[in-house]
Amino acid sequence: MTPGDILRIILAFFIPPLGVFTQVGATKPFWINLVLWLLSFGFLGLPVLGILWPVAFIHAIYIIITRK
Repeated sequence: MTPGDILRIILAFFIPPLGVFTQVGATKPFWINLVLWLLSFGFLGLPVLGILWPVAFIHAIYIIITRK
């Protein structure tokens, strides 16, 4: 694990889509993570989906660690 990966993981803790974007750019995993993250904030009037923040964070960690 490189120092850049550690920085991305710290960034992903606060803003998961940004951590994914720095790893893979604006590709499919980024858009998936962005939708998960927006749903966690009650995007589209669905505040019960607040549990999706950990899902977005775990997805970001997975992408950061596995994509090189």
